[in-house]
Amino acid sequence: MPRSTFRVLTVALAAGMAMGTSLPAFAVSGQRPARPSLGQLTTGDLPCDAVTPTDVRFSPTLRAVLDDPDGDPVSAQFEVTWNTEGSTSPSRLRAATSFKADGSSFSWTVPDTVPEGPVSWRVRAKDADGYGPWSDSLHQGRCQYVKDVHAPAAPQVTSPDVPLGSDEWVDAVGRYPAFTFASSSPDVIAYRYAFGVGAALATARPDEPGGPVTVRLTPPSPGVTTLEVQSVDGAGNVSEPTRYFIRVGSPAGDVARWKLDDPVGSVSAEAAVGGIPAWVKAGVTFGAEGPSGTTAVGAAAFDGSYSAGLVAETTAADATKTFAVSAWVRPEDTDRGMTAVSQTGFLAHSNFTLGTALGEDGQPSFTFSLPGTDGATRVTGGSPTPGDWSHLTGVYNPVTGTAQLYVDGALAASGGAAVPADTHQGYLQIGRELEDDGTHWTGAWHGDIADVRVWDRIVLPDEIAGIGHRTPQRTGYWAMNTVRTDDSYTDTPDAGGSQSLILSGDAHLDTTDPLTGEGSISLDGDGDHLDSDGHQVDTDRSYTVTAQVRLHQWLPEQDMAIFAQGGDETDAFTLRYRGSDSTWEAVFAHADTAGAPATTLTAPYGDGTHHLALQYDSKAGQVRLFVDGTLADSAPYSATDAWNAYRALQVGRDGDGQGGFHHLDGDVDEVRTYAGLLSPAEIHRLSEPGEHSDL
Repeated sequence: MPRSTFRVLTVALAAGMAMGTSLPAFAVSGQRPARPSLGQLTTGDLPCDAVTPTDVRFSPTLRAVLDDPDGDPVSAQFEVTWNTEGSTSPSRLRAATSFKADGSSFSWTVPDTVPEGPVSWRVRAKDADGYGPWSDSLHQGRCQYVKDVHAPAAPQVTSPDVPLGSDEWVDAVGRYPAFTFASSSPDVIAYRYAFGVGAALATARPDEPGGPVTVRLTPPSPGVTTLEVQSVDGAGNVSEPTRYFIRVGSPAGDVARWKLDDPVGSVSAEAAVGGIPAWVKAGVTFGAEGPSGTTAVGAAAFDGSYSAGLVAETTAADATKTFAVSAWVRPEDTDRGMTAVSQTGFLAHSNFTLGTALGEDGQPSFTFSLPGTDGATRVTGGSPTPGDWSHLTGVYNPVTGTAQLYVDGALAASGGAAVPADTHQGYLQIGRELEDDGTHWTGAWHGDIADVRVWDRIVLPDEIAGIGHRTPQRTGYWAMNTVRTDDSYTDTPDAGGSQSLILSGDAHLDTTDPLTGEGSISLDGDGDHLDSDGHQVDTDRSYTVTAQVRLHQWLPEQDMAIFAQGGDETDAFTLRYRGSDSTWEAVFAHADTAGAPATTLTAPYGDGTHHLALQYDSKAGQVRLFVDGTLADSAPYSATDAWNAYRALQVGRDGDGQGGFHHLDGDVDEVRTYAGLLSPAEIHRLSEPGEHSDL
């Protein structure tokens, strides 16, 4: 270099350093960007695949994270390559981005001018020193994708169990007919389907692209339902739907049934369905009363002695397949596990058992058990009470792999279950269970059993709720449309002609502005009240009490009772208006002692006429308060908290069992008492205008 030139450069550099200016990047770098890693490249939202092309429906956005060893800013250059039909050389398109900081993510959306079919792509980084190596250098491979905008062919649907495209009504409720989906398009990777109008879409995937897949589906309800299926290819294209209308008939009935209402002295229980009687063993007698409020008018009594029971020499249920079993049961004691219904195995656990069990904490519960590969599978729930009837239903669904236990029509427990396919099927037993040794009996039932039923299908929840519903027995209904006056008292009669409500103080019939019907009873809050001339409900068992009420003042400050029923020292229940904060308050004492602990429910008060209801559910161990037909509050209340208040029902007052406090200043009407539980729908109906004398 000439001396003069070197001098000029030296002066220039010195001047630049003196002025504090930065030098160009190329003057301090020297290293080009690193080779991009395939792990930092994506096609759309999917990782780069250099072996199997990624399926896309639209021109994808290619992304890359690029690095420079010197930390210099870099830009990206993307390149896509494809083969054009009729051309001997591949087509290529490149695009460059602007500079970003080292380690940034760069993207480029492939233009739609790049045609459908296989495309490969690569990327490289550039800094002030120039381009770094391509991402496919050193045999790393190129990312690949296939653009496919064509929908696959609509699927073919076949079924060996259901005639598709037919006007025939089929027996499918609670069953799982098989449906096979197939497509003529080889790139189909999934089938989307829905069974029933408004049903959520589900997805089934074949083992290989383009292959068939078989699913088992149960219709949601009887009637005409729709099966809709679509094919989905690897790019996400969806076919036109294939639809079939399937006419689903009413649910099939039970395959075996023993009502157990046979005459006293019978040696067998007649089969109401199935044709096979159940033979009596020692310790079983007929003639007991069935659960009230049901169609089970009779029952068999079991004394709990060894081997006592009934045996029907039939395999009522194939325990390896879909089935359900139910019975009404009334245990006499709950201090040990007992079996109400079972089906014997062969030197193994029973095909199924339905009954009671003791938990590790010593508390009893209902149970439904099935055999498994590693011993019995058991689901437990609900609380048996000595002397109380309960309805039990066990359901096994091998398609979903679940066992379910329903108590009194409501799901109490559910768990995983898988009965081995080689399970030996035995005879149905009522009131006992054969031990695994195949010789000795266990689980002898002590109490009553009624109406044993078996199905070879899933029994739907609505069906179980109907079968397990026990119509509550109305023990009192006072429409308060009239009063009767005798020499010594005035009363308003019960609509059923039994116990009346006796008026005290200035309580009187008001027909000028009744709450419902022709009249209401008006109370002035100064000692007025009504009480029944007899016991109304057993408060240690399930009950429901309802009334309509209208307070005479807006937001009164004093407490006022609507109704109560007590013992010697306190009220088992009382429902009142609480003046301190203007709320409805239901109080359930835990014992008939002064100052006993209590469970309290509350709900906001509103002006006008209101329908109020409270109930105790002994099976659920819960108390509830309803206001104007809607559940307002609930809380646990166990069988150990409940006790039987033997005194009369008080209306318009409460107070330590015998009454005398919190007198009502208002109007009351439509007072009802029930042994048992009204359903939420029935309570809501009572809150609607009218007298509803049928409830």
